[in-house]
Amino acid sequence: MPEKQWVFDTVVLSNFFISDSAHILEKRYKGRGVITTEVYDEISSGISQIKALGSVDWLIEKGIFSLCPLILKERDYFREMITFLGHGEASCIAFARDRNAIVATDDRTARKQCANMKIPVTGTIGILKASVQDSMFTLEQANDVLDRMIASGFYSPVNSIADIL
Repeated sequence: MPEKQWVFDTVVLSNFFISDSAHILEKRYKGRGVITTEVYDEISSGISQIKALGSVDWLIEKGIFSLCPLILKERDYFREMITFLGHGEASCIAFARDRNAIVATDDRTARKQCANMKIPVTGTIGILKASVQDSMFTLEQANDVLDRMIASGFYSPVNSIADIL
């Protein structure tokens, strides 16, 4: 059975790019990470203002993440969800629904929609927590990344990854 795919929304990717932590995504999700074309477009629209967002091209060009358009059936789900979700979040959920993928989002409404549809979900903090639990990074390293994210404007529900271990 192939490994699960992880489909990332704009905010989660941006948190790692802006904190100069794309290496975490590479280490954890190489060959399993997915970026929908809608998420790619959202990130691309911000590159001229925030150069770090250009890391999205590095992830794709190096084959670390795949850039995936939605198929016709997924576009129908997408159109239903854009009435109450952003395009990036809606595309991630539409992609994950029938492909049995895990959605990475910090958006509260998107997370509720995933729960309603029984789609597994994680977010920025969950990724940092899992990185420590899997011994990919130390608690100190994860907290350093979290501190950089917070300094860049990320609203974190915790001050330390230790708070949730």
